[in-house]
Amino acid sequence: MSVVYCSITGFGAGDRRAGHDLNYVGWAGLLADTAPALPPVQIADLAGGALCAVVEILAALLERERTGRGAHITVSMTHNAHRLAAYRLHGDPERTLTGALASYRIYETADGRFLTITPVEPKFWQRLCELIGRADLVERQYEEDQEALAAELAALFRARTLDSWLELFEGEDVMAGPVATLAEAEAWLGPETQQHAPPALGEHTDAWRDSIEG
Repeated sequence: MSVVYCSITGFGAGDRRAGHDLNYVGWAGLLADTAPALPPVQIADLAGGALCAVVEILAALLERERTGRGAHITVSMTHNAHRLAAYRLHGDPERTLTGALASYRIYETADGRFLTITPVEPKFWQRLCELIGRADLVERQYEEDQEALAAELAALFRARTLDSWLELFEGEDVMAGPVATLAEAEAWLGPETQQHAPPALGEHTDAWRDSIEG
């Protein structure tokens, strides 16, 4: 057999349990630090399922070029979603991504918008503190009481609008940015982001059938 085909499953071959993305990432351990908040994208569907399937299919096609043999690939969205975070099992859990550090958080601004702040490296943190007029915070970046530091930063960032902060940080190495709306992101990223839209349902089915029947 020379055909390469792929089955994308929720939990793997033989496990016919019903589920959606939220169930998969729950089983995978990805929600442990953030529940009950819901992720804004389908992590298991898109990253654990679709992207991993593409990688597996491409690898199988390369193998077919060498050996002439096809393959049936089974992708588990839950298992692959777990692999995205499995590095945290080695040693102490890393909570930087879920709010452990004041220098890696989202802060509200005066107009109810939000600002992402991620200067975890000292040189970027120092420049941020200089720009916001709080050079005294430089030595406190990794102090034990991160919540106290975060509270000071939160009060400071609420004093100005998002646009005002972005203007201040423009051209500076401070690792700061907006929580943009989807429309704002599209306008900033440009129309090229729409050039690779996914195919419509069944768009290539007839061509695929013709290719394998021919």
